[in-house]
Order: sequence, then C-alpha cells, then structure tokens
Amino acid sequence: MARRTVSLQGREWVVHPAAERQSSTADWQLIFGFRPRGANRAFRTIWAAHAFTAPDKASLLRQADLVTDHALVALLESANTGDGG
Repeated sequence: MARRTVSLQGREWVVHPAAERQSSTADWQLIFGFRPRGANRAFRTIWAAHAFTAPDKASLLRQADLVTDHALVALLESANTGDGG
C-alpha cells in the first residue's frame, strides 16, 4: 500500500501500513500508523491493529490495499486518545 491520507475532524492524517508478529501465533497482523500531516517529531504515532492476519508479511501488506478510507478513519477514531497532536 502506498502511503495514504485520510481526514478526521478537519485534520489530515498520513497513514502507513506495517506488520506486527503475534507472540502467541506464527501469524503477522496488519497495523496502521497515523500521524497528522505536518506534525513535528514530538508527536507520537498512533498505532491501530486491523483484523487482517496472514502467515507472511508480504501478503499481509498487499491486503492493506483492500482497506477503505472509511475503514481507516473508523480505525483511527477507535485508537485516537483525543489529543489529536
């Protein structure tokens, strides 16, 4: 997945996909990192896990292309602690 941006409450968020190995299984889980566009280095990336899992990292990252912008916004809303950067 190429880097994408989504909008939430008037702010643009840059979205990066990543894969994280699950400690209890051999599977990888898809996670997304969200940072406000133009945020300084002091802003911590908001990480949110998606339901997609796969036995290998490459196929999991290909699945990231299937996630809609609407689903990314919902994931960000569920993970955002409210400080917004």
